[in-house]
Amino acid sequence: MLSKHAKNKFAARAGEAILQQLPVEEKTLRRVGWLMEPKHLKQLGIAAVAGTAAFSVIGSMSRMSAYRLAVARELKKQLDPVNRKLNELERQNEELKAQNEKLQEQLEKR
Repeated sequence: MLSKHAKNKFAARAGEAILQQLPVEEKTLRRVGWLMEPKHLKQLGIAAVAGTAAFSVIGSMSRMSAYRLAVARELKKQLDPVNRKLNELERQNEELKAQNEKLQEQLEKR
């Protein structure tokens, strides 16, 4: 009499031998049937939930990045006049420094 383990091993080998002789379509159907066993359905369910969660996170991140881009664009619009004024003041500062150096040179020559 064979043990339960030996019977299962024998059945698995016999199943593989039969599966090797089947056409591709039937092999695919058998594999899908294998996935429908309760122990495999649980694993498929876990994988489906994990995939759904991952896609949900990715979708949220893309919406957040789109929002961040919109905010950055609006801030850039609002800060543009301030940046122009700052650039003008920097240019005036450079001109005043140059004038100051010229005056300092004139004073030193005297």
